[in-house]
Formats: sequence, structure tokens, C-alpha cells
Amino acid sequence: DDILRAVESLKPLGSGFSVVTVGSKKMIRSIPKELGTDQSTVLEAIQMLGYITATMLEDNLRWEHERGETVLQDLLADSLVWVDLQAEEKEYWAPPTDTGED
Repeated sequence: DDILRAVESLKPLGSGFSVVTVGSKKMIRSIPKELGTDQSTVLEAIQMLGYITATMLEDNLRWEHERGETVLQDLLADSLVWVDLQAEEKEYWAPPTDTGED
């Protein structure tokens, strides 16, 4: 709760920090960029499944390969996901966000 209040208090300074809700989790955004619908969808899927691949997006959301890759690369560029290159297919994971709350 203290962290959320601290981030909210930075808003008038135009710092770019804000609290966004993705799925059931609150995340602190430190970049002045809005999440698109596709980005939010992917982050929610990662919350539920643990990780996501481009093939999973194609199979489950019926997205074209390019659409999934573009969203994943955008999230990676903004440091909202991490990539595991050791798997058979690239796996995209969200950084830990456990705050001890449910």
C-alpha cells in the first residue's frame, strides 16, 4: 500500500511512473507508454500460464505469427517480459511481481 501511494504521489511531477492493473496484478509502469490491448492480453496470459510462446498465441488466440511476434518483441523492448532462449521455442516470462498479496 505504501508503494502504491508513493507512485501515485509522483504523478504531478510527470515522472512517467504509474500503477496499472494487468489481470489480477498491479504493476508499476516506469515508462510513459500505454499498454495496448494485445500487450495486456499477452501479460494476462503469462500470469495464468507462467510463460507464453508465439505458437501458444497463434493456437489459442488465432493470431497471425507476425502479430504475436510483434507484441512479444514490443514487451521485451519495454522490459515487461524476459525471454528464455534455452527452450525449443523462445519462451517469454514476466519478471516476478509477487508482493505478498493475493
